[in-house]
Amino acid sequence: MKTHSAQSNRAGAALAIFRHKFFLTLGLGLAALLILSSQKADAQTRFRSFPIRGGSGPFAITMGADGNFWFTLSNSSEVARITPQGQISYFVTPASSNPAFITPGPDGNIWFGEGSTGKIASITPAGNITEFQFSFFGVSVGITTGSDGNIWFTDQTDHAVWRFDLSSGMFTEFKTPTPNSFPGDITTGSDGNMWFTEGAVDKFGRITPNGVITEFTGVSSPTSIAAGPDGNLWVASAFVAQVARVTPTGDITLFPTPSQPTIIRPGNRNNLLFTEFSASKFASITTSGVVTESAEFIHSFPEGITAGTGSQVWFLGTGTNRVYETVVPR
Repeated sequence: MKTHSAQSNRAGAALAIFRHKFFLTLGLGLAALLILSSQKADAQTRFRSFPIRGGSGPFAITMGADGNFWFTLSNSSEVARITPQGQISYFVTPASSNPAFITPGPDGNIWFGEGSTGKIASITPAGNITEFQFSFFGVSVGITTGSDGNIWFTDQTDHAVWRFDLSSGMFTEFKTPTPNSFPGDITTGSDGNMWFTEGAVDKFGRITPNGVITEFTGVSSPTSIAAGPDGNLWVASAFVAQVARVTPTGDITLFPTPSQPTIIRPGNRNNLLFTEFSASKFASITTSGVVTESAEFIHSFPEGITAGTGSQVWFLGTGTNRVYETVVPR
Protein backbone atom coordinates (compact mmCIF):
# COMPACT_ATOMS: atom_id res chain seq x y z
CA MET A 1 0.00 0.00 0.00
CA LYS A 2 1.32 3.43 -0.93
CA THR A 3 -0.01 6.83 0.13
CA HIS A 4 0.91 10.30 -1.11
CA SER A 5 -0.49 13.76 -1.79
CA ALA A 6 -2.36 14.77 -4.93
CA GLN A 7 0.20 17.54 -5.42
CA SER A 8 3.21 15.23 -5.79
CA ASN A 9 4.69 14.02 -9.10
CA ARG A 10 4.44 15.26 -12.68
CA ALA A 11 3.33 12.87 -15.40
CA GLY A 12 5.54 11.40 -18.09
CA ALA A 13 2.94 10.84 -20.77
CA ALA A 14 4.69 8.64 -23.35
CA LEU A 15 4.41 5.30 -21.54
CA ALA A 16 0.97 6.17 -20.23
CA ILE A 17 -0.40 6.86 -23.70
CA PHE A 18 0.85 3.44 -24.80
CA ARG A 19 -0.82 1.71 -21.85
CA HIS A 20 -4.11 3.54 -22.41
CA LYS A 21 -4.15 2.52 -26.05
CA PHE A 22 -3.37 -1.04 -24.96
CA PHE A 23 -6.51 -1.06 -22.82
CA LEU A 24 -8.66 0.08 -25.69
CA THR A 25 -7.11 -2.56 -27.91
CA LEU A 26 -7.40 -5.33 -25.33
CA GLY A 27 -10.90 -4.67 -24.14
CA LEU A 28 -12.56 -3.21 -27.19
CA GLY A 29 -10.32 -2.91 -30.22
CA LEU A 30 -10.55 -6.46 -31.51
CA ALA A 31 -14.18 -5.79 -32.28
CA ALA A 32 -13.04 -3.48 -35.06
CA LEU A 33 -11.81 -6.58 -36.89
CA LEU A 34 -15.22 -8.18 -36.57
CA ILE A 35 -17.32 -5.56 -38.36
CA LEU A 36 -20.44 -7.19 -39.73
CA SER A 37 -22.00 -6.42 -43.08
CA SER A 38 -24.65 -3.71 -42.81
CA GLN A 39 -28.29 -4.68 -42.68
CA LYS A 40 -31.32 -2.49 -43.11
CA ALA A 41 -32.31 -0.99 -39.77
CA ASP A 42 -35.76 -1.57 -38.37
CA ALA A 43 -37.88 1.20 -39.84
CA GLN A 44 -39.93 1.29 -36.62
CA THR A 45 -36.91 2.15 -34.48
CA ARG A 46 -37.37 5.67 -33.15
CA PHE A 47 -34.22 7.55 -32.25
CA ARG A 48 -32.47 10.88 -32.35
CA SER A 49 -28.79 11.36 -33.03
CA PHE A 50 -26.54 14.37 -32.61
CA PRO A 51 -23.19 14.89 -34.38
CA ILE A 52 -20.00 15.17 -32.35
CA ARG A 53 -17.26 17.26 -33.86
CA GLY A 54 -14.86 15.23 -35.97
CA GLY A 55 -11.88 13.22 -34.78
CA SER A 56 -12.81 13.37 -31.12
CA GLY A 57 -13.06 9.66 -30.28
CA PRO A 58 -16.17 9.32 -28.07
CA PHE A 59 -15.74 6.60 -25.46
CA ALA A 60 -17.78 6.60 -22.21
CA ILE A 61 -20.97 8.39 -21.13
CA THR A 62 -22.88 8.92 -17.88
CA MET A 63 -25.86 10.90 -16.64
CA GLY A 64 -25.01 13.72 -14.24
CA ALA A 65 -26.90 15.02 -11.24
CA ASP A 66 -27.72 18.07 -13.37
CA GLY A 67 -29.86 15.93 -15.69
CA ASN A 68 -27.41 16.29 -18.57
CA PHE A 69 -25.25 13.57 -20.09
CA TRP A 70 -21.47 13.79 -19.90
CA PHE A 71 -19.07 11.87 -22.12
CA THR A 72 -15.35 11.55 -22.75
CA LEU A 73 -13.58 12.22 -26.04
CA SER A 74 -10.33 10.28 -25.88
CA ASN A 75 -8.75 11.52 -29.11
CA SER A 76 -9.27 15.23 -28.47
CA SER A 77 -8.64 15.21 -24.70
CA GLU A 78 -12.07 16.67 -24.01
CA VAL A 79 -15.16 16.07 -21.92
CA ALA A 80 -18.49 17.01 -23.46
CA ARG A 81 -21.94 17.73 -22.06
CA ILE A 82 -25.13 17.07 -23.99
CA THR A 83 -28.50 18.29 -22.79
CA PRO A 84 -31.65 16.17 -23.16
CA GLN A 85 -32.51 18.47 -26.07
CA GLY A 86 -29.24 17.60 -27.84
CA GLN A 87 -27.14 20.73 -27.30
CA ILE A 88 -23.46 19.77 -26.94
CA SER A 89 -20.76 21.79 -25.13
CA TYR A 90 -17.07 20.85 -25.15
CA PHE A 91 -14.47 21.28 -22.39
CA VAL A 92 -10.76 20.72 -23.04
CA THR A 93 -8.73 19.10 -20.26
CA PRO A 94 -5.69 21.10 -19.10
CA ALA A 95 -3.37 18.22 -19.97
CA SER A 96 -3.36 16.04 -23.10
CA SER A 97 -5.22 13.39 -21.21
CA ASN A 98 -7.01 10.76 -23.36
CA PRO A 99 -9.94 10.63 -20.89
CA ALA A 100 -11.45 7.18 -20.32
CA PHE A 101 -14.37 6.11 -18.08
CA ILE A 102 -16.53 8.73 -16.38
CA THR A 103 -18.81 8.73 -13.32
CA PRO A 104 -20.94 11.05 -11.17
CA GLY A 105 -19.10 12.02 -7.99
CA PRO A 106 -20.40 12.45 -4.44
CA ASP A 107 -19.71 16.19 -4.64
CA GLY A 108 -22.10 16.93 -7.52
CA ASN A 109 -19.27 16.99 -10.05
CA ILE A 110 -18.40 14.48 -12.77
CA TRP A 111 -15.14 12.52 -12.37
CA PHE A 112 -13.09 10.78 -15.04
CA GLY A 113 -9.82 8.96 -15.53
CA GLU A 114 -7.16 10.72 -17.60
CA GLY A 115 -5.62 7.84 -19.44
CA SER A 116 -2.24 9.34 -20.31
CA THR A 117 -1.31 11.84 -17.60
CA GLY A 118 -1.04 10.01 -14.28
CA LYS A 119 -4.06 12.04 -13.16
CA ILE A 120 -7.76 11.84 -12.50
CA ALA A 121 -10.00 14.88 -12.91
CA SER A 122 -13.34 16.39 -11.98
CA ILE A 123 -15.56 18.70 -13.97
CA THR A 124 -18.23 20.91 -12.45
CA PRO A 125 -21.71 21.25 -14.01
CA ALA A 126 -20.49 24.60 -15.37
CA GLY A 127 -17.53 22.91 -17.10
CA ASN A 128 -14.59 23.82 -14.83
CA ILE A 129 -11.99 21.03 -14.81
CA THR A 130 -9.58 20.27 -11.95
CA GLU A 131 -6.85 17.63 -12.31
CA PHE A 132 -5.28 15.58 -9.50
CA GLN A 133 -1.88 13.92 -9.94
CA PHE A 134 -1.36 10.44 -8.52
CA SER A 135 1.77 9.13 -10.27
CA PHE A 136 4.39 9.76 -12.96
CA PHE A 137 3.25 7.14 -15.47
CA GLY A 138 -0.18 6.09 -14.25
CA VAL A 139 -2.96 5.17 -16.65
CA SER A 140 -6.27 5.82 -14.88
CA VAL A 141 -9.07 4.03 -16.72
CA GLY A 142 -12.09 2.91 -14.67
CA ILE A 143 -13.51 5.21 -11.99
CA THR A 144 -16.38 5.09 -9.47
CA THR A 145 -17.68 6.71 -6.31
CA GLY A 146 -17.04 4.25 -3.49
CA SER A 147 -19.35 3.30 -0.65
CA ASP A 148 -17.06 5.36 1.60
CA GLY A 149 -17.72 8.56 -0.36
CA ASN A 150 -14.26 8.57 -1.93
CA ILE A 151 -13.21 8.23 -5.56
CA TRP A 152 -11.82 4.81 -6.56
CA PHE A 153 -10.08 4.20 -9.85
CA THR A 154 -7.89 1.69 -11.66
CA ASP A 155 -4.30 2.17 -12.81
CA GLN A 156 -3.06 -0.06 -15.61
CA THR A 157 0.61 0.89 -15.44
CA ASP A 158 1.04 -0.17 -11.81
CA HIS A 159 -1.63 -2.97 -11.85
CA ALA A 160 -3.37 -1.19 -8.99
CA VAL A 161 -6.58 0.26 -7.62
CA TRP A 162 -6.35 3.69 -6.00
CA ARG A 163 -8.50 5.52 -3.46
CA PHE A 164 -8.70 9.32 -3.56
CA ASP A 165 -9.89 10.81 -0.28
CA LEU A 166 -11.90 13.90 -1.16
CA SER A 167 -11.63 15.39 2.32
CA SER A 168 -7.85 15.13 2.63
CA GLY A 169 -6.72 15.15 -1.00
CA MET A 170 -4.65 12.02 -0.36
CA PHE A 171 -4.20 9.07 -2.71
CA THR A 172 -3.73 5.50 -1.46
CA GLU A 173 -2.59 2.73 -3.81
CA PHE A 174 -3.51 -0.98 -3.55
CA LYS A 175 -1.72 -3.29 -5.97
CA THR A 176 -3.52 -6.29 -7.43
CA PRO A 177 -2.15 -9.71 -6.41
CA THR A 178 -1.59 -10.61 -10.09
CA PRO A 179 1.11 -8.56 -11.86
CA ASN A 180 0.40 -7.08 -15.30
CA SER A 181 -3.34 -7.51 -14.78
CA PHE A 182 -4.19 -4.19 -16.47
CA PRO A 183 -7.30 -3.42 -14.35
CA GLY A 184 -9.95 -1.65 -16.40
CA ASP A 185 -13.54 -0.83 -15.51
CA ILE A 186 -14.64 -0.50 -11.86
CA THR A 187 -17.98 -0.17 -10.05
CA THR A 188 -19.32 -0.10 -6.50
CA GLY A 189 -21.30 -3.18 -5.47
CA SER A 190 -24.29 -3.56 -3.18
CA ASP A 191 -21.97 -5.21 -0.66
CA GLY A 192 -20.10 -1.93 -0.13
CA ASN A 193 -17.01 -3.17 -1.97
CA MET A 194 -15.61 -2.01 -5.28
CA TRP A 195 -15.39 -4.50 -8.15
CA PHE A 196 -13.11 -4.24 -11.17
CA THR A 197 -12.03 -6.14 -14.28
CA GLU A 198 -8.59 -7.55 -15.08
CA GLY A 199 -8.97 -8.40 -18.74
CA ALA A 200 -5.32 -9.17 -19.42
CA VAL A 201 -5.33 -12.13 -17.01
CA ASP A 202 -8.94 -13.37 -17.33
CA LYS A 203 -9.79 -12.27 -13.79
CA PHE A 204 -11.96 -9.75 -11.99
CA GLY A 205 -11.44 -8.44 -8.50
CA ARG A 206 -13.14 -7.17 -5.36
CA ILE A 207 -11.58 -4.55 -3.11
CA THR A 208 -12.89 -3.58 0.31
CA PRO A 209 -12.93 0.06 1.50
CA ASN A 210 -9.85 -0.88 3.56
CA GLY A 211 -8.00 -2.07 0.45
CA VAL A 212 -8.18 -5.86 0.76
CA ILE A 213 -8.27 -7.36 -2.75
CA THR A 214 -9.69 -10.75 -3.72
CA GLU A 215 -9.41 -11.97 -7.32
CA PHE A 216 -11.82 -14.32 -9.11
CA THR A 217 -11.67 -16.41 -12.27
CA GLY A 218 -14.48 -17.88 -14.35
CA VAL A 219 -15.22 -15.04 -16.77
CA SER A 220 -13.29 -14.92 -20.05
CA SER A 221 -11.66 -11.59 -20.98
CA PRO A 222 -13.74 -9.42 -18.64
CA THR A 223 -13.77 -5.89 -19.98
CA SER A 224 -16.62 -3.97 -18.31
CA ILE A 225 -18.53 -4.35 -15.04
CA ALA A 226 -21.70 -2.87 -13.56
CA ALA A 227 -23.76 -3.18 -10.39
CA GLY A 228 -27.20 -4.60 -11.13
CA PRO A 229 -30.53 -3.75 -9.50
CA ASP A 230 -30.59 -7.30 -8.12
CA GLY A 231 -27.57 -6.69 -5.88
CA ASN A 232 -25.26 -8.70 -8.14
CA LEU A 233 -22.38 -7.66 -10.38
CA TRP A 234 -22.66 -8.00 -14.15
CA VAL A 235 -19.55 -8.51 -16.26
CA ALA A 236 -19.14 -8.20 -20.03
CA SER A 237 -16.62 -10.41 -21.89
CA ALA A 238 -14.59 -8.65 -24.57
CA PHE A 239 -13.96 -11.60 -26.89
CA VAL A 240 -16.79 -13.98 -26.00
CA ALA A 241 -20.51 -13.41 -26.66
CA GLN A 242 -21.58 -13.60 -23.04
CA VAL A 243 -22.45 -11.60 -19.95
CA ALA A 244 -21.80 -12.98 -16.46
CA ARG A 245 -23.90 -12.47 -13.35
CA VAL A 246 -21.71 -12.56 -10.24
CA THR A 247 -23.03 -12.66 -6.69
CA PRO A 248 -21.19 -10.70 -3.98
CA THR A 249 -19.73 -14.03 -2.81
CA GLY A 250 -18.33 -14.77 -6.28
CA ASP A 251 -20.83 -17.29 -7.68
CA ILE A 252 -21.00 -16.95 -11.47
CA THR A 253 -23.81 -17.56 -13.97
CA LEU A 254 -23.07 -17.06 -17.67
CA PHE A 255 -25.65 -15.85 -20.20
CA PRO A 256 -25.03 -15.95 -23.97
CA THR A 257 -25.45 -12.72 -25.94
CA PRO A 258 -26.01 -12.22 -29.69
CA SER A 259 -22.59 -10.53 -30.12
CA GLN A 260 -19.62 -9.69 -27.96
CA PRO A 261 -20.66 -7.10 -25.35
CA THR A 262 -18.55 -3.97 -25.07
CA ILE A 263 -19.55 -1.68 -22.18
CA ILE A 264 -22.27 -2.66 -19.67
CA ARG A 265 -24.18 -0.30 -17.39
CA PRO A 266 -27.30 -0.36 -15.14
CA GLY A 267 -30.57 -0.03 -17.03
CA ASN A 268 -33.84 1.79 -16.52
CA ARG A 269 -35.82 -1.07 -15.03
CA ASN A 270 -34.90 -4.51 -13.69
CA ASN A 271 -32.21 -4.78 -16.35
CA LEU A 272 -28.78 -3.80 -17.57
CA LEU A 273 -27.74 -2.26 -20.88
CA PHE A 274 -24.71 -3.11 -22.98
CA THR A 275 -23.32 -2.12 -26.35
CA GLU A 276 -22.32 -4.52 -29.12
CA PHE A 277 -19.56 -2.78 -31.05
CA SER A 278 -19.18 -5.36 -33.80
CA ALA A 279 -22.93 -5.55 -34.51
CA SER A 280 -23.64 -1.79 -34.28
CA LYS A 281 -26.39 -2.55 -31.76
CA PHE A 282 -27.09 -2.37 -28.08
CA ALA A 283 -28.99 -4.83 -25.91
CA SER A 284 -30.87 -5.15 -22.64
CA ILE A 285 -30.48 -8.08 -20.26
CA THR A 286 -32.89 -8.68 -17.39
CA THR A 287 -31.62 -9.85 -14.02
CA SER A 288 -32.90 -13.32 -14.92
CA GLY A 289 -30.75 -13.33 -18.04
CA VAL A 290 -33.24 -12.58 -20.83
CA VAL A 291 -31.53 -10.63 -23.61
CA THR A 292 -33.33 -8.30 -26.02
CA GLU A 293 -31.31 -6.76 -28.83
CA SER A 294 -31.96 -3.44 -30.54
CA ALA A 295 -32.20 -2.88 -34.27
CA GLU A 296 -28.92 -2.12 -36.01
CA PHE A 297 -27.66 1.45 -35.96
CA ILE A 298 -25.70 1.15 -39.18
CA HIS A 299 -21.95 1.83 -38.93
CA SER A 300 -22.39 3.23 -35.40
CA PHE A 301 -20.00 0.79 -33.63
CA PRO A 302 -21.18 1.88 -30.16
CA GLU A 303 -19.08 1.87 -26.98
CA GLY A 304 -20.31 4.00 -24.06
CA ILE A 305 -23.93 3.64 -22.92
CA THR A 306 -26.09 4.94 -20.07
CA ALA A 307 -29.73 4.87 -19.04
CA GLY A 308 -31.69 8.08 -19.27
CA THR A 309 -35.04 8.94 -17.76
CA GLY A 310 -38.01 6.64 -18.29
CA SER A 311 -37.12 4.09 -20.93
CA GLN A 312 -34.52 6.25 -22.67
CA VAL A 313 -31.06 5.01 -23.59
CA TRP A 314 -28.12 7.19 -24.61
CA PHE A 315 -25.07 5.73 -26.32
CA LEU A 316 -22.01 6.85 -28.27
CA GLY A 317 -21.50 5.80 -31.88
CA THR A 318 -17.77 5.75 -32.51
CA GLY A 319 -18.20 4.85 -36.18
CA THR A 320 -20.61 7.68 -36.94
CA ASN A 321 -19.21 10.09 -34.34
CA ARG A 322 -22.66 10.75 -32.94
CA VAL A 323 -24.62 10.61 -29.68
CA TYR A 324 -27.78 8.51 -29.96
CA GLU A 325 -30.93 8.74 -27.84
CA THR A 326 -33.46 5.94 -28.19
CA VAL A 327 -35.51 3.56 -26.02
CA VAL A 328 -34.95 0.14 -24.45
CA PRO A 329 -35.77 -2.60 -27.00
CA ARG A 330 -38.83 -4.72 -26.27
